[in-house]
Amino acid sequence: MCRVLSVKLASYYDWKNRYISEQQIHRNHCELLVKAAHSGTKERYGIERLHAKLIEQGHDISLYMVRRIFDEHGIKCRRHRRFKVTTDSNHNKMVYPNVLDQQFHAKRPNDESWVSDITYIWTSEG
Repeated sequence: MCRVLSVKLASYYDWKNRYISEQQIHRNHCELLVKAAHSGTKERYGIERLHAKLIEQGHDISLYMVRRIFDEHGIKCRRHRRFKVTTDSNHNKMVYPNVLDQQFHAKRPNDESWVSDITYIWTSEG
């Protein structure tokens, strides 16, 4: 294997017997903390908010470390749309009569009434 990879045998055994550094141990610990806190908050906290929560719990982790872990592992926070009330019954605008009157059975296609739903179209208001 050393011949194929062009590595000296002594370098291979040096690498194999090397201990994990304190820095790598701290990094692995931080990764576990961030992943656990992220899943514990139902994946809703962003980087700053998650960092504040970890600091509040007494963990020694920097904002930069949390950001790097998010980027390296592809962690994203869930986004949610806020509920928006679309019906305003208290207005002075003209109310059109209900011509269909819940009669949805047409005698012929394309003859008496056309119905559509445009709630799927996004506007600047949401």
